[in-house]
Amino acid sequence: MSPELSPYENFISLPIVAQVLIVSLPLIAITIVLTVRTWRQGGESRMNDNVSTAIIRFAGAAFVFLGAFAIVTAWQSSTAISNDVSKEFAAISSIDQDTGALDLPEATALTQKLVDYATVVVTEEVGAQGEMAISESAQDLVYDIQDAAYTLSQSEYYSDKEIDSLYKDVETFKQARNARIAHTWPLVPESIMWALLSMGLIMVIVASLYPSGPSRLSKWLQSGATLVVVLLILGTVLQLQSGDSASVNFTHPAEVFLATQTAQ
Repeated sequence: MSPELSPYENFISLPIVAQVLIVSLPLIAITIVLTVRTWRQGGESRMNDNVSTAIIRFAGAAFVFLGAFAIVTAWQSSTAISNDVSKEFAAISSIDQDTGALDLPEATALTQKLVDYATVVVTEEVGAQGEMAISESAQDLVYDIQDAAYTLSQSEYYSDKEIDSLYKDVETFKQARNARIAHTWPLVPESIMWALLSMGLIMVIVASLYPSGPSRLSKWLQSGATLVVVLLILGTVLQLQSGDSASVNFTHPAEVFLATQTAQ
């Protein structure tokens, strides 16, 4: 059973469109309100330009640095999970191939356990919910697969070499599963995400309040460009660890295995 999700985990589990809207709408509103307020104050006095420039440079450098770190962290973690899922279902496919040529009740039982396991992984562990949950049903099926493999290995139709190959594939499957469920989720820790959101808010506020010259177009371009950069970085971090991304990337190997079983 999955543990109760925190507010941050619930947020990450939302569709990526909903996440982007929740983050972007307040930032867009702040940009519009503060930019209008700034250029209405007039651009005759430029006494605060140097102070504002120093603030925006420091805030911008800190935001870009932390944003790059968060993107790399999410990308590496997502890639590692995808690799572990691929190894897990490559081993499952090997087990299925080891037993596919045998027209035995024990082989059919093992194949059915593999199909059941793949279905549970897609629906309860790395599927539409998008979180790295641990399903009790999947864990029980791991034990069932081991028992079914042992039962099949006792068949008179299995040679010692085939038994060794079967046990090796089962062990590889278990190791890959353990590696997958050991990954932390969400991919970007909550503390880093809150810091990134706070820096993005600071960037938008400072850019919008930056002293305006006589050109309104230039002021809007400055505020708008800053807003776009902030949203691109935040959106990339959110997309890499969103449930939508997990559903597409992490379930693909399992779905390929299930598709091969359906085609047979």
